[in-house]
Amino acid sequence: MLASFSFAGPVIHIKITLEFGKKSQPNCPGFGLCKCGISFPGSQDGSVNGAMDINTDKMSMIIGVNEKDIVNIQPEKIVYFKGKSVVTFEEDYVFLSEFNTAAKITRPIIIKKGTYPLTYKNEYYYIEFPL
Repeated sequence: MLASFSFAGPVIHIKITLEFGKKSQPNCPGFGLCKCGISFPGSQDGSVNGAMDINTDKMSMIIGVNEKDIVNIQPEKIVYFKGKSVVTFEEDYVFLSEFNTAAKITRPIIIKKGTYPLTYKNEYYYIEFPL
């Protein structure tokens, strides 16, 4: 899904499930990542299906999610995406070690609190982060 859009060169592609919101708050209000896991077929727990592309040469990653999944599963979060060119994560998010194993990266994968570029293409939203 992402590789043709995101990077040239070596890319690690990981299917993921994610829930948008602030992990530090009950019921995950606001924007950021509340939880994220490596997806398995049939994994449905209220999380949005997505994908993560990691380029270890450029030390960057792109997360992509389908607009319809956001609208159907977390409709209150579409306001953070629709018509926007950036998204602001309200707190840091540290990925579980299973992501390090899948991406073959030894240091923690972290999205820092801050504003990141958002692109919309072919019904998918893409957010780009430095590693």
